[in-house]
Amino acid sequence: MLALDRPCRRPAVPAVYSFKEKRSEFIAALFPAATGDEARAALESVRKEHHGAAHNCPAWRVGYPDVEEFCSDDGEPGGTAGRPIFGALQKSGLFNSILVVTRYFGGVKLGVRGLIDAYGAAAAGVIARATVETVLPFKELELRCGYEQLAALSRAVKNAGIAENRLRAAYGADAALTLLVSPTLEKRLRALLDGYETRMLLAAPPRWSENYVLAAES
Repeated sequence: MLALDRPCRRPAVPAVYSFKEKRSEFIAALFPAATGDEARAALESVRKEHHGAAHNCPAWRVGYPDVEEFCSDDGEPGGTAGRPIFGALQKSGLFNSILVVTRYFGGVKLGVRGLIDAYGAAAAGVIARATVETVLPFKELELRCGYEQLAALSRAVKNAGIAENRLRAAYGADAALTLLVSPTLEKRLRALLDGYETRMLLAAPPRWSENYVLAAES
């Protein structure tokens, strides 16, 4: 488990990079993915797009601060594809990402060293071209209140340290506030919402997310 007070980097949008090595074509695709299920879905989409390819070799690091890590050679000799792809992800410091390198075999064998170098170069190439953002972990907190209590409740959570850009409101039968709470403020917010005066402002019990979500640093 990683430190919750540390920012991390993730791809903001998908990226693609390709090159040829001894007539084999290597196509590297990098995707944002927050969970293992999202990573597997991205891998399946690549497999469908490149169903005629010899290999679709994935590596991913998803979740934060508890990280799920995986890589596969997808039929290439052991350690020649998945590990160099995963190593490029690790070296870059990227989280919540999946990187798949597709290989269309060109008829010339590259050998173990050649495969390691080619898959590593493909992974490093797409990472170098990716748009990357720095993000921080937060817990989502949903609060509901009557419209007559909205101003007082908003003021209370802002006084507790919640920035304006970490709070959004939705309006229905009552008002719903969704807050992004940093780990350093979570204890303070829980204590505040357990207080008698603040509880009187709420229309329903506070709802905390079980897992952390990542949001842009600024």
